[in-house]
Parts: sequence; structure tokens; C-alpha cells
Amino acid sequence: GKVEFCLGTEEMHLPTPPDLSQEHFRVSSSVEKSKLPSSQLGLVISSYYKTIDVLQASNQRSLKVQALHELGSLLIFAEKKRAAFKCWCQALDDIFRKSDALHTWKEFGPSFTNTSDNCSPSGFKDYSEEFLSKVGIWGCLQGAVISAKIAQFIKTLNVKKRINCCILSALLFQGLLRTTLPHPKAERCYAQYEIIQLLPGIELFSDRYRADICSVVASLYYIIRELHFAKQNLIVLPLLALYQYFVSGICQDIVRSIEARLLKVEVLIDLGFFSEAFYEMSQVLHGKNMPSTVPAGCKAPGKIKVILPI
Repeated sequence: GKVEFCLGTEEMHLPTPPDLSQEHFRVSSSVEKSKLPSSQLGLVISSYYKTIDVLQASNQRSLKVQALHELGSLLIFAEKKRAAFKCWCQALDDIFRKSDALHTWKEFGPSFTNTSDNCSPSGFKDYSEEFLSKVGIWGCLQGAVISAKIAQFIKTLNVKKRINCCILSALLFQGLLRTTLPHPKAERCYAQYEIIQLLPGIELFSDRYRADICSVVASLYYIIRELHFAKQNLIVLPLLALYQYFVSGICQDIVRSIEARLLKVEVLIDLGFFSEAFYEMSQVLHGKNMPSTVPAGCKAPGKIKVILPI
């Protein structure tokens, strides 16, 4: 039979989401949503600015950071890079509670000098513990993604500034590994380290507006690639362990899991860790520590016995 919609019927927007089990789908808008017209993009952007002002007045700093982050992404979509950069810088300032945090983050407290490969910049220090104590878990996660986006979308021409943004993002990501004692501190210890549980009792991605798994994974992968190309290989090792945990343990993405292990092999070879690189390659070849290819709730097929005729 035919499927027809009632023309001229307008959809009424309720304060709560509709119950789809009671939906009759008589209106075309109930089954199809068109993208936001470019003519209304300015209205959405102005609404974000007004919302940020309200959050600022009510001292809702965490929500303000989220709004600034989203607004920056929206402005990038609208091809307004300068305005996006301003929003993201303001978000970092609110996270660190410090003006011009993008350029002054190295001024945070005393830090211990970290052992690094000979390609690391002189005087390179690990600020991850200071970052964690200063901005907390959510601040580290949001700041890491925002810094990565600044490096990817804003600092496209200046290599030095882009790498500095990547290092800031990497140290913020490493702050997630400073929350519990089992995770090692030395970066070279991550050559064969597998993260089983990142933050016991905390669901990082329970609220996608605060931490979207797709955005986090994409930003983390970008940082890993950029730092690897810049020969900052030692700082990449903890990030690879974190990325492997996200794509394998949470996303259950076998393709990205294999890509991560192959990239780790490249990094280990560049560092001269040949035995560790061989171990990683053997993990890939034997399919160990990989996400299950069988969907959750399904029974894995058993081995089929073939009886040959006598």
C-alpha cells in the first residue's frame, strides 16, 4: 500500500522527548529531519553567545566551557576560524582559570624533568600531574580535545605553535593516567603496557555533551600522528595505550585497534625498541588483545567438525 503524510500538519514541540512507541508518524518531519539551513546558522551562533553570557553570570564554569567548545566547533563549520580560536582560547582560560592559558601553561608550578628521547625539546617537562590537580579529570579531557582542535584547525601554518598545542594536549591526556597508582609514570614503561581499566568507578563518556567519544578518539589520534611525525615518539607511547583502550575497550573497533598497534610498531622501531615492536607485531598476527568480532549477546560459533567418509 501507499504511505502518505498529512500535508499542512505542523509538528508540536513538547518540553520532553516524544514517546516513539505512541508515535503515529503521520507527519513527514517525524521520520525525516533536514539539516540546519545556512540562513539560520547566525541565529544559532547568537543563541550560543547569549547562553554563554547567562552561564558566565550564574558562575556555571563547567557548562560555559562546554558551550564555548561547541560554539568553536560550530564557528569552524561556518568558516569563522578567528572567532572559533577566540572561543577555544577562552574555554582553555576557564579550564585553567588563567588568562592566555594556551601560551602560559608552562608557568604551572614546579615540575620534574622528564626523561625523553633525543628529539624532544630541551627542558621538556611533564606537567600532567600538575594539570590533573589543577583542572581535574574533566578539565584534562576537555582541555586536551580543545587543544587538539586548535592545533588541527587553527595552527595549520605555524609548525612550532602547532606542535606546542599538541604537546599541551598530550600532557592533558596523560593527566587521565595520573589518577590511579597502577598506571606507570615513566613513558617508556608504556612500550608494552595495556590499560585494563582507566578510571575505576567513573564513566567518562556517560554525558556525550561533556565528553563525546568520537571527538575524543579523533583528537587523540590526530595528536599521536602529529607528534610521531615531529619525532616526539616517547611522549606518544602513553597516548597510544590510551587510544588503544578507547578504541578496543570502549568502542570495540577492531579496524582502529589494528591501526593503532601498527602505528605503535612504527613508533617503537623509531625509538629503537625492537623487541617490543616484535611483540606488538606478534599480537597483531595472532589476533591477541583485540576486540571481539562477535556482537555482544551473541554466541560465538563453535568449531565445525567435518566427518570424512571412510
